[in-house]
Amino acid sequence: MELDLVRKELNKYDNIIKNMIVLRMSLIPIVADIKIKNDLPLFQGKREEEIYKSIEDFCNEKGIAPDLVKDIYKLIIANALKIEHDIAEDSKKSVINQDILVQNLEDINKEFEKLENIVENEIPEIISKISRQSEELTLNQISTLYYNNKINS
Repeated sequence: MELDLVRKELNKYDNIIKNMIVLRMSLIPIVADIKIKNDLPLFQGKREEEIYKSIEDFCNEKGIAPDLVKDIYKLIIANALKIEHDIAEDSKKSVINQDILVQNLEDINKEFEKLENIVENEIPEIISKISRQSEELTLNQISTLYYNNKINS
């Protein structure tokens, strides 16, 4: 398997991950606005626990280290909470324009549809192509075996 081919695939996945983070973070002002309007606390420990439990279940099912994904989400959640605090401070000074939030949500939904198409159509095709090039294992299996050996050694 050519290293350049695998790196091209990694770059595609990296771009998807980065775009998904952007889309996820773009929902934070809407979440903040809902919390502020409903006088809810910005930090919601139960929600955070649910996220980490979901991550642990997912990682155990997929055979990757939960700590890696949890660490990534700790950064995402900390950043989201900072954004919410900033918005809460700003909301004391002004009201968030609902029209802008609705338009942002519509734009986000369009981007999610594009990414869903990539995830549903292009990624399986890419994995299939790489899998055909490896004789016995899929790329996911090779990666999982490698990752598990690194963790367990």
